[in-house]
Amino acid sequence: MTPRPRRWLSAPAAVLLCTLCLTSLLAAEDPGGGAWTTIFHGYAFLNSNRQSGPVAQREFESQNHFMVISSRGWGGGKLSLLGTFTLEPATVPDAGAPELFQRGETFNDVLLVDRQHPHDLIAQLAAAWENSISAASSFRLYIAPRGEPALGPDAYPHRLSSSMNPTAPLAHHNQDSTHISADVITGGVTLSRFRMEGSVFHGRESDQNRWDLEQGRLDSYSGRVTFHTPKSFSFQISSAFRTHPEDLEEGDQTRTTASATYNRTFKGGFIAATAIVGKNQIPDGKEWGNSIEALWKLREKHYLTARFESVDRDLVELITKQHRPAGVPAQRTLVQAMTLGYARAVPLLKEAETDLGIDLTAYRFTSQLDAIYGENPVSLHVFLKIAFAWPAAMDHEHMHH
Repeated sequence: MTPRPRRWLSAPAAVLLCTLCLTSLLAAEDPGGGAWTTIFHGYAFLNSNRQSGPVAQREFESQNHFMVISSRGWGGGKLSLLGTFTLEPATVPDAGAPELFQRGETFNDVLLVDRQHPHDLIAQLAAAWENSISAASSFRLYIAPRGEPALGPDAYPHRLSSSMNPTAPLAHHNQDSTHISADVITGGVTLSRFRMEGSVFHGRESDQNRWDLEQGRLDSYSGRVTFHTPKSFSFQISSAFRTHPEDLEEGDQTRTTASATYNRTFKGGFIAATAIVGKNQIPDGKEWGNSIEALWKLREKHYLTARFESVDRDLVELITKQHRPAGVPAQRTLVQAMTLGYARAVPLLKEAETDLGIDLTAYRFTSQLDAIYGENPVSLHVFLKIAFAWPAAMDHEHMHH
């Protein structure tokens, strides 16, 4: 196994460093900069998770993220300090939350199969500076010891279309798993409705220690083009070369994604939908992960959710619950999943938005896996979601988009 990169900072040291940097910037003189504007927002699912079939598992867990953005004028443009944090290392089991047919990352040197790993305590520590070039164009520089390179659509924890679903898409590691990457430097130019970005970053996935920061050399790169229409659509296409991203897999990976997003607000609610195609090119072939998801809010208190997925999986991994041994040829199989759900706003807290929801997932897969999963396994989640924002005037759409 390739040695992990050396850990440069523990989580407490990282927080201290960011505090010192913030203090220095606050003290810096910039007569035209103005005061700092700060936004806090976040959410937490309190989730009863039930997975049926021969590999049935039950857990009570919490998926959560907390974000802070502080901005002011600086150097003729706008400087933003960005922080994203999660308590999932404490609220999700170390070996991950049960999720049938999920796959990705490791625990105790064993591939996680049928489980979704918790995210790292520090999901983002970044500074971004943006400056206008003309009335219709601008330049943006983004630097992050922990952050998101220019690859894929908005990550699922922050997509409006998935904001009422507590679970990660099965295609997460084909589409947007790089939303927590080490040592990211991104430059981007916006020209009218087009945005073009390029990143260099450390390509290795996080290890099972979710409480620290891991650094490494800038060995991977990505590029992304995004187009926003005058109405409610946006489109992106992106690709990245990642150097040895997986602990248990030899070789490098090329990831390519394309997506279309539709967000439209109307009186009493909104519609948000995202379609994503993701492909990982690895030494032994291609792995596809495609999905369509949607969230419809109506009459100010009712939510309807849906997610449809089609992903490639390896038969050996699904059967043995371990990474396929070296020398054993890949045996790709297609797994499809359909999730339908409903949530309703309930007035429990004055200071936060609270919603009570339920969703059910059914699967379609080869009969070769019937002995492992049963003929008709399902996944059920019953949850309470709490979302907050400060300033409190932020609505649900802006909290998640």
